[in-house]
Amino acid sequence: MPDANAAPAPDPAFERVLSFGRFTLDPARKLLLDGGRPVRLGGRALDLLIALVTRAGDVVSHDDLFAQVWPRTVVEESSLRVHMSLLRKALGDGQDGSRYIASLPGSGYSFVMNVTQAEGVRVQRQLEGSAPGATVVSMSPRLLPTRLTGIVGREQELTALSSKLERFRLVTLVSPGGMGKTTVALALADAAAAQHADGACFVDLAPLDDASLVPHALATAIGVTAPEPCPWSVLEEALAPRDLLIVLDNCEHLATAAAALAERVLRFAPAVRILATSREPLEAETEAVYRLSALALPSVETDVSVEDALAFAAIQLFVERATASANDFRLSPANLAATIRICRHLDGMPLAIELAAARVGSLGIHALADRLDDVFRLLRRGRRTVLPRHQTLQALLEWSHDLLDEDMRTVLHRLSVFRSSFDLQAAAEVAGCGRITRERVIASLLDLVSRSLVVLEPGDAARYRLLFVARLYAAERLAEDGDAHEVGGRHAVSIRDALARANAELRDPGTTLAIWRSVHARSMPDVRSALDWAHGPGADPVLGAELVIESGRLQLEIGLNDEFQPRALDALAALRSHGEPQVELELRLLTLLCMVGGQCLLDRAVPAEAPAQLEELGRNGSAAQQRMALFALSVNAFGRGDYPTVVARAARYAALPRDPLDPTHAAATMAAWRFDALGRHYLGEHEAAWTSCVRVLEHAGPWRAGTYTQMPPPVSMGILQARIRWLQGFADEALDRALELLRFCEGAHPFALSQALSLAIMPILLWRGDDQLALSYLARLVDHELTHFQSFWIAWGHTYCKALTVRGHDVEAMRVRLGDTDRTNELQSDMLSTLAPEFVSPAVLERVEAGTVGWCAPEVLRVHGERLASEPLLVRALALARNQGARAWELRAATSLAEQWRSAGRREAARALLVGMLAGFTEGRGCVDQRRAEVVLTACDNVN
Repeated sequence: MPDANAAPAPDPAFERVLSFGRFTLDPARKLLLDGGRPVRLGGRALDLLIALVTRAGDVVSHDDLFAQVWPRTVVEESSLRVHMSLLRKALGDGQDGSRYIASLPGSGYSFVMNVTQAEGVRVQRQLEGSAPGATVVSMSPRLLPTRLTGIVGREQELTALSSKLERFRLVTLVSPGGMGKTTVALALADAAAAQHADGACFVDLAPLDDASLVPHALATAIGVTAPEPCPWSVLEEALAPRDLLIVLDNCEHLATAAAALAERVLRFAPAVRILATSREPLEAETEAVYRLSALALPSVETDVSVEDALAFAAIQLFVERATASANDFRLSPANLAATIRICRHLDGMPLAIELAAARVGSLGIHALADRLDDVFRLLRRGRRTVLPRHQTLQALLEWSHDLLDEDMRTVLHRLSVFRSSFDLQAAAEVAGCGRITRERVIASLLDLVSRSLVVLEPGDAARYRLLFVARLYAAERLAEDGDAHEVGGRHAVSIRDALARANAELRDPGTTLAIWRSVHARSMPDVRSALDWAHGPGADPVLGAELVIESGRLQLEIGLNDEFQPRALDALAALRSHGEPQVELELRLLTLLCMVGGQCLLDRAVPAEAPAQLEELGRNGSAAQQRMALFALSVNAFGRGDYPTVVARAARYAALPRDPLDPTHAAATMAAWRFDALGRHYLGEHEAAWTSCVRVLEHAGPWRAGTYTQMPPPVSMGILQARIRWLQGFADEALDRALELLRFCEGAHPFALSQALSLAIMPILLWRGDDQLALSYLARLVDHELTHFQSFWIAWGHTYCKALTVRGHDVEAMRVRLGDTDRTNELQSDMLSTLAPEFVSPAVLERVEAGTVGWCAPEVLRVHGERLASEPLLVRALALARNQGARAWELRAATSLAEQWRSAGRREAARALLVGMLAGFTEGRGCVDQRRAEVVLTACDNVN
């Protein structure tokens, strides 16, 4: 029986000396010779070579290599690639036709050079004949801390840093605390150590608070005893001949001493390189700085799947750590949005993400996402084994905060009122005061950027931002300072003035609306914050009204109607309760309220008397105010379904005062044509509407901002043209025109797609009877509306759910997604009346009889006539459809009338009516109305 306590037998492969090409390998002694001379090769690379050569000709898998070369250590795939690259370089693989190692993607590596056994005596002689003083490195110095977890998502940074370290002897890795500088530095050092004969060492300056101890820390790291008080003679003797990489970690609090050490070492040790980590550059001679950015995140504008999200490093890290915290956590569609929101709130900061993910097991993902504003309390507990300042976000930030002078602290605190990015002007306006001048604010800001407490945003214009956790910390300190209210007031004024400048850009003919939207939409977090302050305790209602007014155009352009309307109502109420009348501000608020009131379906509506009040005040307003008031009143009338008033107001544009920036009155003329087209189409005057549509499209030219906010003409007028062509009996052309609208919605107003789907594509599909296609576009409409969540367009989703439900389709899942937001207005009621007879209500019939709406009138009268079995009503519906040129309604009315005549025995008259009607249609043969007419026609021919 074998002895269980006996030492394991040596691997025979390690007892042999092996030869291949010009190389000799002694695995037992971990020695590689090239023509008799030792090859300097790092320990990991040499272990890889031994693993491959001893199994020459076999495919060695990645897992086997990890197990043999990195036992009990978690490493990334990139480490294997780096060391394999170094090994190939040392062997000259690929040079002069020599081939040693083959890579088999997905399988592993194979040593392909012929390997023979060498004589041990010859090897010994080669060693004895080596050059005097030659140093044989048995392994890389293992002076680096072992990483217990893998590094996530830093491959590009490691590659860039490695390249930089090859070109520069001193590289400082700079970032805010918590970004993972030490982790990245250690990963790079571990890979790069093999390139240095003496490997790499790690010097942690974090525990030190005395600059004089920095050289002693280096001496300890390289394993020499340095005398007090001056260690430099020993350091110079030890380092001068070394080929070594020094990692100098956590330098920010001893930056001057670290810079002095780096400069001195690099002068007397020509083969030494230094990789430093710090929250600010060392500003040493020959220093190269690499700024470490946050982990990659999905962009705000992008909708991603679970699979797509896992391609982003921040999400990968969160999922990995959350899985460790909660065994049952898996990234899924149900928790994807919360996960992205957490990682985005934490700015992709690795430490913050790790701390947050560790709380998933105790809080749950959704509760954690909902409570991020309490981030310092939630993420108070970290790893006990790290330095106290790395255990929590609070401690991390206090460490940086304590290194600032008084002015820099004050500026940092005051900048916390910004919720998004800001420029130098805004920073000076908000953070400056009598004691801290504009120049001092700017100098402090730039110093805070250098110290990584403020981030310089990418882009051509210099804009700055506090990371989320830094902003929360600074806001707490601002509250303790006692001047938060005063700083909030300066912030509100600054935002008001910035919005006024943004609005002035719209008067420039060169301004493109889509670009303007994307540039200024990023300021909305600050706009909201300023509005909250302006309507909070002790605020100024005049400033509040000015903020609402200046933010109005931006909010409407990016589709925040539901958010804007309550704020505008509050501002108007506060202004009216203010002691001194503010007529101009009231006029401008009423203008905005009338504009948005017809596009919101909220419980708190714009008062019914607001349009009349605007009419009254507008008469005495400036020329510009009169123009905008008329535009707002036109939008309001259309939103309320009052089409006669829309047409009447369109006629008033010609009499408006001229705009000095628009001497030809082109903008007003365009607005008049647009509202004339809208009003006349909805009144049933389709030929006149078509003429106005053509005028708008012919004169629109390249779409720009202009004076009047509206959809791009190809969308607004294209919707009308598609509807008119369907009504005129061209069902196929109408659908083609409707679907063509989609290409004009890209990059346009967020409601451009809402309008195209709700007012053209969905109704035309349902009128045609293409229910299955309608279901797919309804899903797209619901997805889009839930992204923007505005009441007016959510209601259109409910409208089409109702219509499809009546037709027997199961849309319950989409209805549930839309939620309990089922509100309607006149536009939706009119539309529903054309989609199913059940929806023709007394209110719609009353609007038809009053002449308020005309486009759906023939269909409403037809349904009413069928209900009452009234031939006069059907004849009236038929005549009205013919008068409008609405052949689609005419066909429906003729079919209903023919069915009544057939039932009464008047088959020939019924047949003649339908034959004549169907003969006039050249397309749309498969549409439901033509099929129904043909069924009735067949019944007329069937005597039995």
